[in-house]
Amino acid sequence: MHRFLLVIPLLILGHLTTAQQTISGHIADAETKEPLAGAVIQVKETNKGTTSDAEGNFSLEVTEFEEKITLVISFVGYQNREITLGTSEVARRILLEPDIRQLGTVVVTATRSRREVYDIPLRINVIEKEKVEAIPALSADDYLRALPGISVSRGTSILGSATVSMRGMGNEAGRTLVMLDGVPVNKTDGGSVNWNAINPEDIEQVEVMKGPGSSIHGGNAMGGVINLISPTPTAKLQGIAGQSYGTFETANSQVMVSGRQNDFFWGVNGRYRMSDGYITTPADEIDEFSIPSFLDEYQLSGRGGYFFNPNHMVEFSTAYYTGQRGTGANFTGFGFENEEFAAQEGAYNEYSSFNGRFSYRGSFENGSQLNISMYGQRENYQRIRENVRNDVFSRYDVESIRDDLGFLSSYTLNLGTSHTLTTGIDLRHGAVDGADIYLTTTDQVYNLGKMNQLGIYLQDEISFGNTPWSILAGLRFDHANFYDGAFLVEDPTDETSFLQEFTGDLEDASFSALSPRLSVQYHLPENFRIYAGFSRGFRAPVLDDMCRTGRISGGMKLANPNLQPEYLDNFEIGGDVFIGEKLTLSPAIFYAQGTDYHSYIATGDSLMLNNRMRPIRIKDNIGRVNISGTELGANYRISSGLNWIVSYSYTDTEIKEFRVFDPNEDENLEGKELVYQPRNQFHTSVSWRNPFVNFFVSFNHKGSQWLNDVNTQEIEAFNYIDLHVWRELFRGLSVAIKVHNLLDQDFVDSRNMIAPGRMINTELKFSF
Repeated sequence: MHRFLLVIPLLILGHLTTAQQTISGHIADAETKEPLAGAVIQVKETNKGTTSDAEGNFSLEVTEFEEKITLVISFVGYQNREITLGTSEVARRILLEPDIRQLGTVVVTATRSRREVYDIPLRINVIEKEKVEAIPALSADDYLRALPGISVSRGTSILGSATVSMRGMGNEAGRTLVMLDGVPVNKTDGGSVNWNAINPEDIEQVEVMKGPGSSIHGGNAMGGVINLISPTPTAKLQGIAGQSYGTFETANSQVMVSGRQNDFFWGVNGRYRMSDGYITTPADEIDEFSIPSFLDEYQLSGRGGYFFNPNHMVEFSTAYYTGQRGTGANFTGFGFENEEFAAQEGAYNEYSSFNGRFSYRGSFENGSQLNISMYGQRENYQRIRENVRNDVFSRYDVESIRDDLGFLSSYTLNLGTSHTLTTGIDLRHGAVDGADIYLTTTDQVYNLGKMNQLGIYLQDEISFGNTPWSILAGLRFDHANFYDGAFLVEDPTDETSFLQEFTGDLEDASFSALSPRLSVQYHLPENFRIYAGFSRGFRAPVLDDMCRTGRISGGMKLANPNLQPEYLDNFEIGGDVFIGEKLTLSPAIFYAQGTDYHSYIATGDSLMLNNRMRPIRIKDNIGRVNISGTELGANYRISSGLNWIVSYSYTDTEIKEFRVFDPNEDENLEGKELVYQPRNQFHTSVSWRNPFVNFFVSFNHKGSQWLNDVNTQEIEAFNYIDLHVWRELFRGLSVAIKVHNLLDQDFVDSRNMIAPGRMINTELKFSF
């Protein structure tokens, strides 16, 4: 009995000793020996794991430590490595080999589950952390200029708004889905994205899926999907404090602090940016009212999360943004009647937004994955509209509250080693409460509307054993209801007499969309891959077209609650060729047919507006469009730290059918090209990281594009060079110079706004 009692504490002691066994080590790049922060270290025999800190170090307590144990180490852009440790090997240095062809790059955008980029039979472009750090981005959309097939229009740099379109989608922002950490940021009201509200310094990776993505993401993904991914902290305390100053008295101050303590991580970011701006109006249109367009914006965000283990985590984030952008006109000081109502600093657009997100991500022992996200965002948009006629000043403010709520889900189930199913349900709600508030009269004009959307999808991924063949098939059904729509005019005067006969409630409406996809791929990892496929995308009508009646350029528009989605059927073939270990070529060709495209057409009625008869127009499904193009990307890693990128795209658009209701007002646009779509785009850049001075330079060409629907006014082609030079002075402290449009080229990018010319920003940053 006594001997038995003695055995018990010995067994307990032995168990405790085993339970307290600690494995520690250091993860580094095999070529540069630089530490890798955020590498995932996992025990193959259990679910136990951790990540490396900012110095590349890790420590892992193993509760089931036997004679030997296998660690699996993975890091984006590097080859996975497995090592087996004995009981006496508790600390070591682990070197990871870079994956030149990015075969280990993991993306989530295309399938809503973790997949290696070349395993997906689609065109996926990834801008990884190293490239993000090299690009001299003043705003997050600057990261996209290096990719073929993407057109970024930002005519006045940070002083204006940006439109990003993909593969012939023109200037309709809502045809390209933009997400931040997997959550849509396009607004239901107009489909637009406020790119200024996304901090470019808080982006770690950018994933871009080309071609329609509606089979997995629903509406807005007609042209493709862009997913901006923010970093997860890896050290107990880390952060950045930076200050930049440059052209037009532009100043940017920001502080980013984050940390991770065991399984909990957090982060807080703050940014303030201002600029005196410049006169954006073309020289022949400048008058006594023209002033520089200014910028004044603030941003504050926070996040927190908890890892239950390496396979299960929850995260919450929230952000607030407010910004004013001057529109370049000031009517004060001229003695006009009603001048006291003029904006003293000049007319401006103001954006104030607040958003929040909660997400859960989990992986299970059978290899299945579950992702759930809930999000909400509210934007309060204000635009000051001022005018002078016959020495009488008039002003009305456009005020619009835009709400978006959503629930997103995906469940991925592995049916063996070669068959994977992904399914989920998405719910979205959008609403707009807009008003035109007249300050110089009593008129108040309101437009209201709401939309609920439901999406159900199923995606099947099949690989055929050990053969190079694989198939991706998907199908999604979306249904939406438009309701509570109204257009109202209160306390009317002659100023809004042309609107009064259209007031009242709008009828409820609904629409449905079916989005299939089928892609096949042949992939030899060491040599090449080739894929071919068909996909259908759609764009839901936006609330602005369904419930807003009011002025537009050249006349007036009517709300159309019965507007239906527009569709795009896309056929594509592409691939990647791996030449040695340093060069990758990525060609693609596509042909797409767009049906039920949205466009303004005259209704046949006219009204007196500003002492002239003007047509009444309405947004409707009026035509068919053909879009075709070719893309070529090349990535040449000359040596460690030295990289050369080349991209080229050619896009051709043609309107094949155009339904005309009033030939006296609208021209038949058959045979014309879509506006704001350059035929040719070219980009090449070289980045060089070395112990002395880091260097990035890019040359960009944007071809000519049509400014008007009838293709008589053209925006000329232009070129520009960007430069980024940066160096760490001593540990944690670095200095940088970012130069946009190095050769000070004059050009117009969009909307007849003069580009700012050369912009130089110097930056001092401290990282810890």
